[in-house]
Amino acid sequence: MNGVQLTVAVDLSTPDAPVDSTIVVRRPDDPRTVRITAPNLREAQKKCAYIRAAGDTSGGRVDVLLDVVVHIAPDARTARFEAGTGQRRPSTTGMTEGDTVVYVGTPSGLASLILDIRAADIADGVTVVPAVTERNTRDACVQLLLHEVLPILDARSPIFHHTTMNGGGTHADRG
Repeated sequence: MNGVQLTVAVDLSTPDAPVDSTIVVRRPDDPRTVRITAPNLREAQKKCAYIRAAGDTSGGRVDVLLDVVVHIAPDARTARFEAGTGQRRPSTTGMTEGDTVVYVGTPSGLASLILDIRAADIADGVTVVPAVTERNTRDACVQLLLHEVLPILDARSPIFHHTTMNGGGTHADRG
């Protein structure tokens, strides 16, 4: 992955949020970023290739971020329970089942998925969309993302860019 930039964004919007909380990520050297959804990684790769080809003909590179609906917890069993696999139904994410890639598991597993998406050239990065909208569970997931997933990505990807919201302002790291 040397020389290949990885971008991660977090969409904190919820169906009941009073305002759109989407964090817009733009690389400093290229302001054209497109978010996509796809039911699986193969379809995501096809969409990404199509968008990149269209971008190349219109005079510039387009970075494509794949939406991944995510719930992480310290262990996979807890993540599955909290996300509603089995006994409980997950909260609505505004997407119907099968519309987008879903990951439920551990922080290290999510980091590996994100790195694989970039390494396999499926997309230029991901937009993490928390699957659970119940505040405490969602906040715990976001904290794991910030404090466990991002450091793994930072250590394993030499050119890594992420943006988070901090007190209402946008904070960008490495790029």
